[in-house]
Amino acid sequence: MPAPSSLIRPDGSLTELACAVLHTVTDVPLHLLQHARIRKAYDNWLRVPWYSYHRGGAITVGRTIWFTGKWFASDGYSDGSIESTWRWLQHLAHEVGHLPQAARFGFSILGKSRYILAFAWQYGTRAITMRSEIHDGAQLEIEADMGRWVLTHLIGKSPLSHPLIRSIHAQDEGSVRELLFACRSRIMAIQEQYRRERLR
Repeated sequence: MPAPSSLIRPDGSLTELACAVLHTVTDVPLHLLQHARIRKAYDNWLRVPWYSYHRGGAITVGRTIWFTGKWFASDGYSDGSIESTWRWLQHLAHEVGHLPQAARFGFSILGKSRYILAFAWQYGTRAITMRSEIHDGAQLEIEADMGRWVLTHLIGKSPLSHPLIRSIHAQDEGSVRELLFACRSRIMAIQEQYRRERLR
């Protein structure tokens, strides 16, 4: 079963609706979202990322976001439910945060290699110094996580009943855009809070 059609087209590109939502909560430029492609980890020669099936996960390299098999499985996160739409949206809100970073390093083979080495250096440094949160504490991860943090704070503790998530799941683009417009000031305030508290 494919990923939620409200978010991802059959060719792996993000839908206009997904681009609108992700641009609003992450501040990632639209052109980067429009050129991004979602792929199965099984389709790359290294099969990265190497997360276990149970955990699931994704990695962004260049313009491509590689998701593990669980995200595409009918017994995983692609069962057609509103919960699967929410899970995808949350994870995409983090992963697309890496797109501006990838752009800074460049989309050539050399740029992608430098980008991956920067992550390895940050993870390795945290591991060697025995700091907690080896993955999530890396500065590049913190920078990329703003969109997910904003989305989580905006939606609250009952995401499956939130009108924005319900409208996204129903592919009601008009309602989604109206809700995003109505929430714009709040979203900007949450983004500013994240930058103040997490980005130094």
